[in-house]
Amino acid sequence: AAVIAAVLLAGGLTTVLLSKRLAQPVTVVTQLGERSQVVLPDGTKVWLNSKSRLEYPSSFGRRSRRVTLCGEGYFEVAHDERKPFVVETGQYDVRVLGTTFNVYAYDNDRAAFETALMEGSVEVSSRSDASQRLVLQPNEAAVMAADGRLVRTRLTDMGRFRWTEGLICLNDVPFGELLERFSDYYDIRILLKNPKLYDVRCTGKFRQSDGIDYSLHVLQRFVNFRYTHDEERHTIEIR
Repeated sequence: AAVIAAVLLAGGLTTVLLSKRLAQPVTVVTQLGERSQVVLPDGTKVWLNSKSRLEYPSSFGRRSRRVTLCGEGYFEVAHDERKPFVVETGQYDVRVLGTTFNVYAYDNDRAAFETALMEGSVEVSSRSDASQRLVLQPNEAAVMAADGRLVRTRLTDMGRFRWTEGLICLNDVPFGELLERFSDYYDIRILLKNPKLYDVRCTGKFRQSDGIDYSLHVLQRFVNFRYTHDEERHTIEIR
């Protein structure tokens, strides 16, 4: 197994406070390598990861609290049993009353999706297939399988949610999966041309603000590969 032992510091964090007096819907977008903390009108706190977008009304209605997420967000939802809180993504809705959970739903060609629950309870449902519905308990996750179905899994590594501190923390994951996370967080297309590398197991911590090239140089100390970075085409090939 390849073990990455890079010790890195967390980057900065931008805090965004909402005003209930705003009349128009609000959109918060994080750029490459950035993170933001958003406080919604009901007191809900949301951390947004790199290259993410959150849309929400300046004040919630009487029956529900709905926001739209593209990217990755960590939510601490203020409890209000009269108004369920709903996170809408491209393919799934996540419905809660008050809880702590993480949603991973970048808009890319892989269309990967995961909702991981830390506290409380959430219901994850497909927007196109009513039969696809899961209710999660703490330390469970709903992920989209290769065939598009929602699948329940157990959470065994909470360190990967330290992206709220500016860190990419991965524990014993396939090299190919690590590259997929890099592709999302650094907003770059990564092509793995050597299929033998996909299942090499990797563990490591990477600071997002250091950039993709630095992270790949660290990986090269433990995994035997070469890469080319085409900045014009925004593509990396790994062999």
